[in-house]
Parts: sequence; structure tokens; C-alpha cells
Amino acid sequence: MSRFVSPEPRDGAVADVARASRRGSREDRISPPVAGVPRTSAPEGYELTAKPSHRYVPNSALVLFLLDFVFLGIAQAGLFGGIGARLDIRDPVQLWLLVFVSLGVHLSFLYAAGCFRRDTLINFATATSRLAVALGFSAVVLLILMHFVMGQIFPDAIIFRSVSRSATIAFLGMGVSLCAGLYSRVLFFAMARRHWFRRRVLIVGTGSRALYLYNLLNNDSHRELTELAFLPETVIGGEPTQVPSALRDSVLPVSGRNVERLASELLVDELVVAVDEQRGLALETLLPWKTNGIPVFEFNAFIERETGRVDLRWLELSYLLFSNGFQIRLMDAGLKRMMDILVSSVALLVSLPVLLISAIAIVSEDFGPVLYRQTRVTQGGRNFWIYKLRTMRTDAEKFGAQWAEEDDPRITRVGRILRRTRVDEIPQLFNVLIGQMSLVGPRPERPLFVDDLSKKIRLYSLRHNVKSGLTGWAQINYPYGASEEDARRKLEYDLYYMKNYSLLRDLSIMLQTFRVLIWPQGVR
Repeated sequence: MSRFVSPEPRDGAVADVARASRRGSREDRISPPVAGVPRTSAPEGYELTAKPSHRYVPNSALVLFLLDFVFLGIAQAGLFGGIGARLDIRDPVQLWLLVFVSLGVHLSFLYAAGCFRRDTLINFATATSRLAVALGFSAVVLLILMHFVMGQIFPDAIIFRSVSRSATIAFLGMGVSLCAGLYSRVLFFAMARRHWFRRRVLIVGTGSRALYLYNLLNNDSHRELTELAFLPETVIGGEPTQVPSALRDSVLPVSGRNVERLASELLVDELVVAVDEQRGLALETLLPWKTNGIPVFEFNAFIERETGRVDLRWLELSYLLFSNGFQIRLMDAGLKRMMDILVSSVALLVSLPVLLISAIAIVSEDFGPVLYRQTRVTQGGRNFWIYKLRTMRTDAEKFGAQWAEEDDPRITRVGRILRRTRVDEIPQLFNVLIGQMSLVGPRPERPLFVDDLSKKIRLYSLRHNVKSGLTGWAQINYPYGASEEDARRKLEYDLYYMKNYSLLRDLSIMLQTFRVLIWPQGVR
């Protein structure tokens, strides 16, 4: 019997079931059969039982963030409180301000380095390596803030005026934060091994859509956090289909029971309708699930939430048309423009020394021009000149426009360094400042490529409904693209960004761009 099914226990088994429930072994009480994982059967003599209810599954990323907040906060407060007197921190206001600033900087860099992303939540080695890198950068930023900012707020405080004392605080804080962060991750992964964060997803359907979800949710980034089971289409009046071999062990037996009874017997956290042929379905039979507090998802909506993109392969235009999204209010647009002006102005000023050094390096290599400009397409299909530091030979396009290749021979030695560090993109801050681009948005493409891709990829022109961006949702989730398939996949991310736009998402993308700069993928 599938472990998702929980019929009533036989006489004499109630006490045993109650004890099992109190032990909290949720995995043994109800777990879907997953390919490659051996099934466990109920003890001989009785069948497992479970009261129909919608359990709470904590968000894994939120739990890790809260653990970091608590343990890093305690570590910072303990450190500064313990050595504050030796470093002449006698004012409680200075002490607590330092604690909160230090904690805020550390947590911001943990988020920017991707320490709360799904791939980090399932791999301890990745989690610890990103933790160390993030805290190293945060210590440098904290040193700068203490000496140049807090030193102006508290001009009489020796600790902020002294570089050595500020450095001592910053790097000691990094050390205790590293220990606290490691402890929180050990605790988090102990929770994960007990499956505290594992969702139980029941999919109605056994056709091609169901198989796609099975493959999607059984990859490395989902397998540890998701349990799957399937119900045939017939439970909601659909036509029976040939069950793919990969799904046969995961399809639950219905045994003549109606949907109302299934809703009370199956303990699941989410239900997804993934039926290939949707005409004539008795969708009202799913109401018992909804009224029991179990979220019911439409196929496209579930994919969008799980992947962070609008999957064009399965997309139905009615879904985009009738679902919420694609709304940018006037106030949001105004705040976005203000943020573009403020951040681009400050970033241009701060990066001037880097631009000067890069210009000298470019000229010294081949005595060619420093800047390179190229026509790109932005909001409304308008063309504009985009500016970059030149990274290729001066005759790079003597045979016409072409995609950049991996290890492209046209790239100069200096250009390879500039591309890897993304320093060549800095002049685009000027395009942002004058309003041709935004800090966040779909990356602009050349008119020749836009015309070609618009003919081959449906909905491609929709990406020009917003300003092109210096960074974007596609850039932090997908490596460098140089093919039609890459352009299609990036469009899926761009559509998701446009559909789910918010100013907070823009801030999140800008922070997470740090991860792309430190661990570049596919730079060419």
C-alpha cells in the first residue's frame, strides 16, 4: 500500500498509531513512493492512519535566515560586549549601533552570495564555502563603514577614527560570525535530514505534463525538499492515459474511492492539476481539497513558482492573459527611476579609478580605442548606443555580427579579464543615468539578433515592454547565452520578472548580482 494512503486502523492498533504520531515521524506516517527509494510498508497486523489536516511545512530558506539572524546576532553582541571596553566603546548607543550595522552587513552579503538559494540548502560544502566568501567581503565593507561613515557620526570615538581598531572589530566579527554561521548550518542540515522542510506534492495526471513535473522535481535541487505521488486523471473525470514507465511506481491506487474520501485520507501539502486533455474535467470534485486548506495549483502556475520562469514549452496564452501580473504602477516606475539615477551616479564616481586603470591597460595592449559602442534595442523597440570597455580586437566584426563563443579568439588578453570581472560593463551606467537603460531589466540585444529571434521565438517582443537592464533576473539565474535556445530560456526568466515585478525584487536582483560577479558562469 502506498504510504500516501491512510485508511482507518484495525482494532487494537489505535494505541500504536497514536504513539507513532507523537513521535513525529512524519516520513514514516506518510511518504510518497519515489523512484529509486525503497518502499516501507506498515507493521504487520494493521494499516497506518492519519487525521486529515493541512500541516505546516516551514520555508527552508526562511528558517536558515532566522537561524543566522539569531546566532550571528548573539555572536556579534557577545563579541562587542566582551571587548568593547578594551576598545573604548563606552557608549551603549555606539555599541548597539555597531552590533546592528555589523549584523545587517553580514546578512546582506550572505543573501547576495546566494547562501539562501535552493542549491545551497541541499549541499553542505556549497553552503559553507559561500558562507566564508560572503563574510570575508562583508568584513571589508564593515571596515569601510566603521571608519568612514560611523567615524563621521561619532567623531570623538577612537575606535572609529583608528583604522587598526576598526579592522580588529571587523575581522574579529567575521571570525565569530563564521563560527556562528557554521553552527546554524549544522543545525539546519540536521533538520533537513529529518525532513522538516520536505513538501508532499500530489499531482493529478499521468501523461506528458505529469512526466515533465516528475523529471523537474526529481533533479538535484528539488529531490531533497519534495515528495511526489500521482493520481490518475479519472479521479476528476478525465480520459485514462498510458502511464509512463517512470511514473508507475508513484501512481496511487484509487480502488474505487471518490475524491471526497481521498481528500480526507491523503495527507498532502499541495495538489497540482497536470492533465493533458483538460476538456470535460469535473474540477468541482477538487473543492474538498481546497476547503481542507490544501493549495490547488494550475500546471503553469506551479511551474512558474518552482522554476522562477514562464516555461514557453507548455505555456497557454490564456494563463498569461487571465493571471495576475505585468503591472508597474506609476509610483513604482518613479521610484525605480530615482533608484537608477542615485545608484548609477554613485557607482560611476566610485568606479572611476577602476575605469582609469582599465583604460590604460587596454591602450597599452594594442593602442586601440578604449570605449566600444554598439546599437542595442530597449523599451518600445527603440535603438540606442550602448557603451562598453573594448574587450575584442578592433577588427572583431569584419565578417559581420556574430555571437561570442567560448574562448573566443577575438577577445584580447586584457579583455578576457575585463569580461570575467564584468568591469567592461561599467560604462553602461552612463546609459542608465541618461534613461536609456535601467539597473534591472532584460539585457539589450542587437537589432539584427532581435529581428531574427522575434521570428523564431514566440513572445520575444514582449521583453521590450520594459527598459533593458544592466543586470536582470535572467542574468542571476542563467549563464551567458549565445544561441537561440539560450535566448529562449532567458526570455522565460525575463517574462517571469516582468510578470512579477516589484521594487523589492529589483533590490534582490541587484544584491544577488554579487554572486554572479564572484562565481561567473559561462562568461565569454
